[in-house]
Amino acid sequence: MKFANGFLVYCLILLISTMATAADKPAKHPKTGEPLVIDVLRGTPKIDGKLDDWMLDLLTPAVLDTKEQIFNGAGSWKNPTDSSGKFYVLWDDDNIYMASVMKDDKLSMQKDGSGIWNADCIEIFLSTTKATPPHAEHYQWGFNPDNKIWNWCNMDGNGSREPDYLKIESTKTGDGYICEVALEYDNVKSLRKDFKAGKAMGFHPVFDDADDGADRDLQMTWTGREAHDQSQGFGQIIFSDEAMAVSAKQKLSVFWSLIKTQQ
Repeated sequence: MKFANGFLVYCLILLISTMATAADKPAKHPKTGEPLVIDVLRGTPKIDGKLDDWMLDLLTPAVLDTKEQIFNGAGSWKNPTDSSGKFYVLWDDDNIYMASVMKDDKLSMQKDGSGIWNADCIEIFLSTTKATPPHAEHYQWGFNPDNKIWNWCNMDGNGSREPDYLKIESTKTGDGYICEVALEYDNVKSLRKDFKAGKAMGFHPVFDDADDGADRDLQMTWTGREAHDQSQGFGQIIFSDEAMAVSAKQKLSVFWSLIKTQQ
């Protein structure tokens, strides 16, 4: 009997260990099967909704543009021109920066407050990579090109409100919109220690689309699963010590700025 009890305890420990290990792995792309992981370079962009200082060609975005990533509303989706997105991330000593470059042929942002998810909206999740059941260890922020913002889930118990600490600027483009945000680490207290070079963090970009001017028609997520579903992990971002390259145009701009200040 002692052997049986001991073996049972061993099996439970092994099961828990296996689950913890599995939780450390990033989710896989629902179409390609590739791990959803992006390296985040260091950089301090100006939050102006323009992204001309992001050097996008040198960054790896999280891309949401396939039917396999649609969680609901597949019947309303035509193609990536209808609605799709690329999500870029940078970081420095104080902030994480996120830029959403969206294609959307019909903009609709008639919702306010906690209901902005029910129209055109970006949702961003940051999480631990070691979630335990029920797998709900994450933050969730939302924002849209009208600069409406909201924080739903908050691991610090300070959610369900408009986050006055989230800096945002947006630009509406000919084929969609851009949202650029900055989030100070001090407002992500439960993950504060993980904003360091070499550390990984759960990341799940999501967008909502409402074409008809009423309610949301479609939701697309990086994993293809429900936005909050952390049971198989989110994607992951890994903070790099490598700095984002600066373009020749930016160097020239800095040079002339220095010349003017010395005059």
